[in-house]
Amino acid sequence: MSSMDILEEAKAKACCAGLYQSELARMVMGDSMHPGGLALTNQMGRLMGIQPGDWVADLASARGNSAVAVSRVFKCNVVGVEFGREAALEAHAAAVNARLAERSHNVQGDAESPPLRAGRFDSAFCECAMSLFQNKARAVAETVNLLKPGGRFGLSDVTVEPNCLPAEIDGTLGQLLCLTDALTVQGYVDLMEASGLQMLHQVDASIEGIKILDALEAKLGAFTAWQKMTGQQGPDPEMLERGPELLTTLRGLVQEGQLGYWIFVAEKPTS
Repeated sequence: MSSMDILEEAKAKACCAGLYQSELARMVMGDSMHPGGLALTNQMGRLMGIQPGDWVADLASARGNSAVAVSRVFKCNVVGVEFGREAALEAHAAAVNARLAERSHNVQGDAESPPLRAGRFDSAFCECAMSLFQNKARAVAETVNLLKPGGRFGLSDVTVEPNCLPAEIDGTLGQLLCLTDALTVQGYVDLMEASGLQMLHQVDASIEGIKILDALEAKLGAFTAWQKMTGQQGPDPEMLERGPELLTTLRGLVQEGQLGYWIFVAEKPTS
């Protein structure tokens, strides 16, 4: 990779991190920053077989809500890796406030190339972020490198069938909903297996996508009403104007099976 490519990749990651640290992202995705919230995080943790005392990596850990929850529920040690400095600081504060700072740790770094010790982790997970990674194959290979033999990788993300999204989704809303570079269900399976992982579980959680679209539609309606009452401008006027129409389109794609949200769990071979 040339120095220019490296610079452009860094700029793209910084832009993405900035978007996910914004109030607009919080409005759209909520504090958990992914469909299904912490209930789906815990479901994935059970599928991964996380045990008390395990060391677990949370890749693209955002504000640390999942790291704190996994640490508390499974009584394990979690290390979150987040590119955005502000989000990483919030994650640390969340662990301190939850009195879990001894078990829930956070570092600022690139989740596609995490600054963690190879072969140290019993498991790793990545929620609604792989679809945004620029080099997915490298990111999965780096994750496999973190795992002990027999370690497990949990991945939850948006799935999109080819050529089904309207052109308008290529903008901010599409990026917030992790749609712009998502793979098909088989695409994620192929991605994980290509790095030597053995698939254990595939769970269709697409109903959670419907729920987050419904919640977002309600939020947009309330925000539009507030905007009319106060005369203040929203964070993204175009999204507010086109939002209801686009959300109806996306809801239809989920119902047709063109758009979904899945959990994948795979294991690193022991030999």
